[in-house]
Amino acid sequence: MNRFEIVPFDEELVADASRLLAQRHRRDRATLPDLPAGFETPAAAAAAVSATLELAGTTGVAAVRDSQLLGYMMGRPTIDALWGRSAWVRPAGCATDPEETHDLVRSLYAALATPWVEQGIFFHFALMPLADRALLDALYSLSYGIEQVQALQSLASVDPAPPNVPAGVEIRRAGPDDKDALRAMSSVIWRQHISPPVWAIMLPEQVSEQEDGWADLVDEEGVTVFLAFVDGQIAGSQGYWPAEVGADDMLTPRGSASMSVAGTLPRFRGRGISTALSRTVLAAARAEGYTIMETDWRSANLLAANFWQNQGYRPVAYRLVRRIDQRIAWAKGR
Repeated sequence: MNRFEIVPFDEELVADASRLLAQRHRRDRATLPDLPAGFETPAAAAAAVSATLELAGTTGVAAVRDSQLLGYMMGRPTIDALWGRSAWVRPAGCATDPEETHDLVRSLYAALATPWVEQGIFFHFALMPLADRALLDALYSLSYGIEQVQALQSLASVDPAPPNVPAGVEIRRAGPDDKDALRAMSSVIWRQHISPPVWAIMLPEQVSEQEDGWADLVDEEGVTVFLAFVDGQIAGSQGYWPAEVGADDMLTPRGSASMSVAGTLPRFRGRGISTALSRTVLAAARAEGYTIMETDWRSANLLAANFWQNQGYRPVAYRLVRRIDQRIAWAKGR
């Protein structure tokens, strides 16, 4: 079979790209039916491709053979305090003919990422649905690895009855007087993340910002947070709010809620508090009319990975990361 040619991706390729993306999404939903159905149509897929392409700084490449589009990849550099110099490929940013996935993805990435490396961008991320094993395997072969898991849970089968609460535990909605309690909870996730085997960073200058962000949730419209207390002491929290869904969000159905600010302080773990909070949150979200709850966790966070899947959350996508040795900027032999 003739090799393909790698060319720049432009607006003239959006229609053909949308057909590949819609086909991929139909395959994804055969395994992950909670994913939003709309992107199975070329029109919605085209809107996602266009929204991705129009983001400032986005570049793309395409593989063609005999004027036929076989696949494409688009990504966007991002420079910020948390990720430094990084570049991201989003779910609508890559789709291929399933018969050609492996070699295509490897060649597309090589072409797309070369300018990134030349610009000193050495952290490369890809957020991809986990149903497309050929796509994931191609990325794994490029030294990408799983860092974050995104998951969904349908609320249709959630028990609407109030859950059983462990003896001595009080669970209630947070109110304006609970800001100090939320501040006390604000380190529960990042302290787990800086510990083994995650070893993720927490910038010291962001600690106070994190405290304020958690405390201010009680003032935000649409946010619901439940707190657990043991003998009047804050022990745990879980909250949710309407998920932000853009034209290119192929992973979160409209009408979903995002679950966050979740955790139980270490000294109170093992008493069933997290489970009671989770069931309280799911029942409350269902009662409010939400149909899906979405959340995510670090794949190396063993506590979170085991707990959320036991609570019924089903992984639908991985955030993959490749960290390139920055010495490549100068270490090229003689």
